[in-house]
Formats: sequence, C-alpha cells, structure tokens
Amino acid sequence: MLLILALLSPLFLYWWGLSNLDEPPIPSEIKLSPDRELMIWVGEKEVGEPRVKPVTVYSYIFHMHCQVKEGLYAATCMDRYPGLRLASLSIRKQVAEKVRGQGNSVWQVTWIAYSIWATRNWDIHQILATYDEEYGT
Repeated sequence: MLLILALLSPLFLYWWGLSNLDEPPIPSEIKLSPDRELMIWVGEKEVGEPRVKPVTVYSYIFHMHCQVKEGLYAATCMDRYPGLRLASLSIRKQVAEKVRGQGNSVWQVTWIAYSIWATRNWDIHQILATYDEEYGT
C-alpha cells in the first residue's frame, strides 16, 4: 500500500498543481527567426538543435535527480530532456502572477506542473517565443 501511495503521489501533486489556475499559461503568437531561436536556445545552455521532448511527472523527477547527480547544466541531463528548462522559464511569470499570495508551496508545485504541461502542449517555437517575450531584449 505504501508503494502505491509513493507511486501515485507525484500524479496527485501534478493534478493539484494544474488545478491552481483557472486557465493555463498562454503561448506567445510571435514568430521568431531561426537565428533568434538558436540564440535563446544556446544562451539558456540547452544542447543540440532547438526541440522539446514531452515530459511526464516521473521524467521530471528523473531530470531533477540527473541535475543533482551530474550538475545543474550537465549536457547529459539537458540532452535527455530538451526544452524543459526553457518551457519552465517561459511560463514562470504567468504562473507567478496567477498564484501570487498563495504561498511558496502552491507556487512551486503549480510552476512544476505547468512546466510539465507546457512540454506536452506547446511546440518549441511557442516556448521560445514566450521566453523571448518575457525575457528578451
């Protein structure tokens, strides 16, 4: 029973995190040039060509474990989960605005849940454009 609870708790936290927003983050509609996309990709220490791999709750946990073991920007971790870091950064401000005042735990779980969600629902162009809209110069 304890094993089942341990295996299902990440799914519950994911569901709970998604339930904290009335609507999901909205991707940018800006179209970036391939050069600008590559500049953002490389600038955020992603590996290879710009791409996103849909992440699950469990693969997110494996990614965090990889970063603890190998280092924050280890090429091994970044290549295994391409686009996750940029997806996370691209939705950060939208999530923060919507959960403001609800506490750090709500913010963290909601941000993680929607980072996972973004890798599954946005393409790499939407992620990069949203990132650029939030942080670009």
